[in-house]
Amino acid sequence: MENSKYIIGIDARLYQIPGGIGRYSRELITGLENVDRENEYYVFLYKEGYDLYKPKHPNFHKVLANVGWYGFREQLKMPRIWKSVKPDLMHFTHFNKSIFYRRPYVVTIHDLTYSITAKEGIKISKLPPFIYEVKQFVYERVIKDVIKKATRVIVPSYNSKKDISIAYKIKNDKVEVTYESVDKSFSVAEKAEVFKILSEKFSLKRQGYFVYVGNASPHKNLKRLIQGFDILSKEKKDIKLVLAGKREKFYAALEDWVRKDNIGDGRIIFTGIVTDDELQALLANSYACTFPSFAEGFGIPPLEAMASGVPILTSATSCLPEVCENAAIYFNPYLPESIAEKMKMILEDHKMRKEFIELGLNHIKKFSWDKMAEETRDIYLKILEKNKK
Repeated sequence: MENSKYIIGIDARLYQIPGGIGRYSRELITGLENVDRENEYYVFLYKEGYDLYKPKHPNFHKVLANVGWYGFREQLKMPRIWKSVKPDLMHFTHFNKSIFYRRPYVVTIHDLTYSITAKEGIKISKLPPFIYEVKQFVYERVIKDVIKKATRVIVPSYNSKKDISIAYKIKNDKVEVTYESVDKSFSVAEKAEVFKILSEKFSLKRQGYFVYVGNASPHKNLKRLIQGFDILSKEKKDIKLVLAGKREKFYAALEDWVRKDNIGDGRIIFTGIVTDDELQALLANSYACTFPSFAEGFGIPPLEAMASGVPILTSATSCLPEVCENAAIYFNPYLPESIAEKMKMILEDHKMRKEFIELGLNHIKKFSWDKMAEETRDIYLKILEKNKK
């Protein structure tokens, strides 16, 4: 403690969640442990995360904060827990900060998907209309308050920075961009044994299918992807479409629709939830990965596909051209015909496929979780040194 400069708190109560914010929290903390041995860090964790996290260095400490999120208990109880370590700065890795916490903080806003899609009339919910409207109203008020009162807002792309600056009328220099990355386990390795099990289960052959990875929320635009594949399937009889994601209400609705209308001639496969090994095997053995989303904060699945050595076909919208640059094949996500055209193009042009595999493998080298953590550490220090003066 005598040699430490500052006390930094990190609210990582979503640490244990497999993807998304959980992965961000884990990679951030791991990276900070690699780059900062001087400042004291207190990591606030839900019980599962508390049991999972093992600090590697004596300047990192874990604090049990077994309080759920999005509720009154969080609003009332968490400020006392955060203040208990007397942090010079708090980092909220999600927007769920209590309105009663008044000390300096930074917040990571991963995307504005709910705000953007709501304005475009896309409802990311199966709730009754009245309850949905109330929930959306509360969400907008909370996220606005968190952003306005933050010392800095961290976002994963310049597209998100622009969206937040415009939507909440805040200065550009208050919003910092730190690019995210992919898990090191994604590689060109084919995971032959794992794929053998999947191929028997789903009747797949290597490079005999396109794959989508993720959830089926409406902004992910899977209906148009399916319609695009349906167009392609009438001409290309030996290719399949694999949709890998947990079976929940949106996937169930899509599956019912596909079955009822016999879309895709029986060649659309819904895998349900898959393990990390199975996900990596599905990607590495696909012909190409498709990612038709309307709105993203960053878009990790396209980078996972590149790291796996397969081409990525994605939307020419939101942050995706920024993140993928010239290493992806782009389509108009609003037109199934455009999706079908690009799928057909990559199927027929083997030289193009090889070129985009190489472009992707080179492009993925630009992204690093360690770099993200180092840039985040620098944001902390810039704020703390300025506050010290």
